[in-house]
Amino acid sequence: MDSLTRSNLNFFISNNIDRIGDKRKDPDWLRESLHNPETLFIPFSSIKSPYAEGPLPFYLNLDDNIPEKLLEESVLLGTLNRKTYFAVDISSDEKIKDRLNGKAEFRGLRETAPLINADEASLISYARSMIYWHAAHKFCGVCGSKTESADAGHRRICSNKDCRKEQFPRTDPAIIVLVSKGERCLLARQSRWAPKQYATIAGFVEPGETLEQAVQREVNEETGVELKEINYHSSQPWPFPGAIMLGFHAEAETEEIILRDHELEDAMWITRQEIA
Repeated sequence: MDSLTRSNLNFFISNNIDRIGDKRKDPDWLRESLHNPETLFIPFSSIKSPYAEGPLPFYLNLDDNIPEKLLEESVLLGTLNRKTYFAVDISSDEKIKDRLNGKAEFRGLRETAPLINADEASLISYARSMIYWHAAHKFCGVCGSKTESADAGHRRICSNKDCRKEQFPRTDPAIIVLVSKGERCLLARQSRWAPKQYATIAGFVEPGETLEQAVQREVNEETGVELKEINYHSSQPWPFPGAIMLGFHAEAETEEIILRDHELEDAMWITRQEIA
């Protein structure tokens, strides 16, 4: 199985979402879509979105009286099942949030994603990452002036006419690796996790290193284990808050575990049978 096929099997993969990038700079199309009764909006408050009982994702439309200012700042996501979707941040609008009371509850994506339709989970993860990016880039990193949304939410521009620095949505690369030695694999846990919860090694890629170097560094920094072979497996979006998770398999050269950077509470070698 090739990497593309493996990646397409992962979660949060937006295979069925048409991002219609050519429409982001079309003001007439955007105006019409924003005021189309069939258009659906994914609202966010503090990076959480609303769900009805089930849980079922809860969307807004024009009947919900979304203020024009919020419509103008909404983010075009694309089309799914012949519907056009936008993400809208309603964190500052208490009226809309009050109207949602009794109809839906704001919940985090991490807890709801496994319980909802995969296409909707992918759409909401995409929307969540975009809303987070906007919230984190309200000011210019060069001159400190306020920034303004452009291209249907896919660009921000500094409002200072002498600066006009442009910013575009970014995603942070992170690696996750299943390290094996013979019939055993390396699992670890942090102290804040639930009891008995273990996972593979993961971490962010640092500037100036390759993905493979990030794999080597993270495994060695956290467990002291040296690697001798690294192979790319697949990738998936990871909207917590806005990363791309790059998966690897690796074979260990050494097996002595030394918790070097004190990020982990424990690490161990374990077989399939022991896990079961």
